[in-house]
Amino acid sequence: MDHHELDDLFAAARGRGAEPSAALLARVMDDAYTLQPAAAVIAAPPAPKRGFWAVLTAAFGGGAALAGIGTAAVAGVWLGFAQPVPLTALSGGLWSETPLDTVELIPSFDTLLTEG
Repeated sequence: MDHHELDDLFAAARGRGAEPSAALLARVMDDAYTLQPAAAVIAAPPAPKRGFWAVLTAAFGGGAALAGIGTAAVAGVWLGFAQPVPLTALSGGLWSETPLDTVELIPSFDTLLTEG
């Protein structure tokens, strides 16, 4: 088969439509109707809640977001009030031994060039 015959074969294939037959569509629709419940009733959507908690939950982006914010708030209050011993030792070591004005947060390039 040379390329002219192959071109003719592709042209004939492009000319045919890819539409399914009416018998196939009828069988598909019959299968769909048998799988549907007998009395498919579409219920009206429930009325939106307008209570305080519903409005608050919607304002924060849903229940999961509000639960995360609440958990972070409770953890922050607990850590601030209880102050576990490891946290007080860490904060005492950071703030009392080294004055804040001697901490170099952004070192210069010369600091990186020094040897030793």
